[in-house]
Amino acid sequence: MVRRRRAIGVLLGILMCLNTACYAFVPVSTGAAPKVGDQVRVRLTPDGTAGMAAQLGPGVTSAEGTLQAAPGGDLVVGVVSVRLTEDIDRSWNGENVTTFPARYVAGVDVRTLDASKTRVAAIGGGLAILAIFALALGTGGVHGGPDAGGTPPPP
Repeated sequence: MVRRRRAIGVLLGILMCLNTACYAFVPVSTGAAPKVGDQVRVRLTPDGTAGMAAQLGPGVTSAEGTLQAAPGGDLVVGVVSVRLTEDIDRSWNGENVTTFPARYVAGVDVRTLDASKTRVAAIGGGLAILAIFALALGTGGVHGGPDAGGTPPPP
């Protein structure tokens, strides 16, 4: 029973890691606009990094979160994380909803499902499941093997 729980825990951990790898941020094409509710990354211009320092802190080059609104070209985002100039990602602890003036926005990326990463994750997850079952069966399975103790079956 303990072995089964461990195997399930390992499997779920692997699948959680693979699940996060299935998404990627892709730039919004020219003329298109992200929809309210989309997960977005707002990339800031150098002036935007300086101009948004009071709201986001110094050295922030981009912010990720959920698009709340886009009035007049500005972006209102429920920020959950920021990226600093040193390519360090940080969880956001400040004011959740932040307005990004259009003049400070260098670009917007939308979080989408990445088909190639999803294929790799599915194959990796399948192999992980097979490996766990092979390990469980190779060590006697959940009910034990010939060395599990007790009386052996009659010949």
